Amino acid sequence: MYAEVNGTRIFFDTDGSSLRNVEGSLRELPTVVALHGGLGFDHGYLREGLGQLASTAQVVYVDLRGQGRSDRTSLETATLEQMADDIADLIKTLGISKPHVFGHSAGGFVAMHLALQNPGLLGSLILCGSSPTVAPIQAQLDERSPSLSDRASPQALAAAGKVFSGDITLESVATFFEEVGPFYAGPANADLTSRLMRATIPNIEMMRHFMTNLAPGFDLQSELHHIAVPVLVLVGAFDWVCPPHASRTIAKAVPRSTLVEFENSGHFPFSEEPEKFRAVVEDFFASNAAPGWY
Repeated sequence: MYAEVNGTRIFFDTDGSSLRNVEGSLRELPTVVALHGGLGFDHGYLREGLGQLASTAQVVYVDLRGQGRSDRTSLETATLEQMADDIADLIKTLGISKPHVFGHSAGGFVAMHLALQNPGLLGSLILCGSSPTVAPIQAQLDERSPSLSDRASPQALAAAGKVFSGDITLESVATFFEEVGPFYAGPANADLTSRLMRATIPNIEMMRHFMTNLAPGFDLQSELHHIAVPVLVLVGAFDWVCPPHASRTIAKAVPRSTLVEFENSGHFPFSEEPEKFRAVVEDFFASNAAPGWY
């Protein structure tokens, strides 16, 4: 399905009903708007893990501006702020009241901008494996963080260095996922990344744009205290992409936050520890801080 938003078409899809029959009465379920990471990926890799929420929530998957099945746009318009505006307008267009916005990795970057730019629109944020900045965080200097170099081969480190330095081509990205992909998840889930990414359409130009133009300037550390909605912060203990100290920084700065760490996960807690993920999110929905379907 598509919605016309800010001069472009944004793809979205839904999983689960917005209503539940409870003893003959229809009760409204919470709505989760799911934002993928990358940037340069799409929502496909989220479906396996977030799909388990469909029995207690309606999940709305979105392909961010210029990515996945959404229309290609000029890269100049593809900023984190514009993507946040797109999601705000999509929420209004679809008539979703107080959604819980789930942002994974760089999707969390967009979600935080969304909450800051649109106070009062959201019910809550769920930030999974994300970070308030790509700049060094003081906590990183004060504690031992997971590192790719702890687990990966020299070939994998070379492939990562190439992509993270902005040398992003079809060939370098293919090598990256072959060599580095297994280490995105925890040690027990080395095959997970390749399985999840089979459902995703990569956009090399957007990856390059994100790594070279968007990511270097991203830093919301000084703004986090302005986020007024409840925030559930989730992170895997083995996540070197957005390490635990980054999630702790978010949780410490946001006034109404809950931090949950997943001891056996890397960058994909929703698929690595699905039962715990579902329980944590459903508890969050049912809490006094984030009232929902009950």
